[in-house]
Amino acid sequence: MTILPLKRRIILQRLAALLLGLLAVRCAPTFGQKKAERFWLAGRYDGNRVVIYFDAVKFEGTMHSNARKIAPPVADAFFEPVQLSASYLARFQNTPEAERFAIGDRYDVLLGNGLTATIKLTTLVGCETDEGVGNDSFIGALGTIEDENLWGLFTRNYYAVRRHQEAQPPGSVKYAVLLDEPARFDVEARLAELLTAKMKTEATDAERKTIGNVSPALKVQPFQVADGSLRYYARAEWDASSDATGMSSYLLAAWVAPLPELRVLSVEKRTSPYGGIGDGLPDLLNVIDLGNGKAGVILDVRGEDSTELILAEYQDGLNVREMRVIQSIGAGE
Repeated sequence: MTILPLKRRIILQRLAALLLGLLAVRCAPTFGQKKAERFWLAGRYDGNRVVIYFDAVKFEGTMHSNARKIAPPVADAFFEPVQLSASYLARFQNTPEAERFAIGDRYDVLLGNGLTATIKLTTLVGCETDEGVGNDSFIGALGTIEDENLWGLFTRNYYAVRRHQEAQPPGSVKYAVLLDEPARFDVEARLAELLTAKMKTEATDAERKTIGNVSPALKVQPFQVADGSLRYYARAEWDASSDATGMSSYLLAAWVAPLPELRVLSVEKRTSPYGGIGDGLPDLLNVIDLGNGKAGVILDVRGEDSTELILAEYQDGLNVREMRVIQSIGAGE
């Protein structure tokens, strides 16, 4: 038997102890670790309820016999949900990333004005789309707002939902929100100039020739990001010659910061060959404070043969397709 020198034995013992420690850390159980915070899109179902789709699934033609028809929601883009049984939904909740939701569970609706409303899940639902062309179907629930005093603040059709959190002490008075007041006239005039200048660099020669000297029609939505700073989402339509389909000559939208002077941060181009400002460009439906200094935007994006409702994390300098998508609900033909 070879006897190692004392110094070498001590070094090897320390190395072995270090390796065992690293293995212990790597293999340590993860029980009790807090789940990462998740957010889901929610739509107004009626006066005090929302509909939420937690997960995308494939029913593969099995849903019809398990469904009970209910009234459609007030909010568009949530299809026509039907009531489903807990036993049927359970078969789609067995993957590690699936949300385990059930009747009686509580979640929080982010109302978009710095406030939250706790809801209790009351009805399990799902909606089936045309899976044969690659669409996802969805499972979720209807949730009822518990505090009747908050029903009066339930004024928009689109929100975000997170898992319920116990009441927190009051934090900053600054939060992300879609503002209801219109932009000032001088701001709108300057935005028209900015978007016209951007159009001249983005449009083709033929498009610029068709537009000529037509002034754009504008729709401007002021909103705040999480630190309270002001932003604008401005959409412009140069309606020089609409054809039978209603397609305008040119559409362009921009995310704009006002300070130190109005400047374009990023641009949105036409997403659909049909319609004007409302259908041919991403439509900003709400701005949500996600906490931790993050703002979420909810947008309706129409394509040539598709619709998509998107909850994304807003970031200056990015357009919708570059922002981090938190959840999307949509279908195509």
